[in-house]
Amino acid sequence: MRIKTDIWVGALRRRVEAAGGFATIIAKGEPDSGAVLLLLRESSGTITALSRVNMGDGKVSWQPIFENREERDPTAQEALEKRRKFDPDLWIVELDIENPGRFVDKD
Repeated sequence: MRIKTDIWVGALRRRVEAAGGFATIIAKGEPDSGAVLLLLRESSGTITALSRVNMGDGKVSWQPIFENREERDPTAQEALEKRRKFDPDLWIVELDIENPGRFVDKD
């Protein structure tokens, strides 16, 4: 049984905020089973985008959409817009905290 996406995103947001950071929901998707895209903002000012993929065996994999791009990089913005157009149920969540990768679950 999978956790509903809105519950998972809410828990992630609370974990990040409890650690002193910010988790901003850029786009709200389908609450029960929407896909999730995380934007990891590094202290250097770059952003990495990871897409959450359910592997079907209960495991989750995070696949990079782009890595270490400048915030205003048109290619990065285009990739996000393309994803959102393809999947209007997509959640986009930005993590603004030191070492944001630590909040990406590995299973």
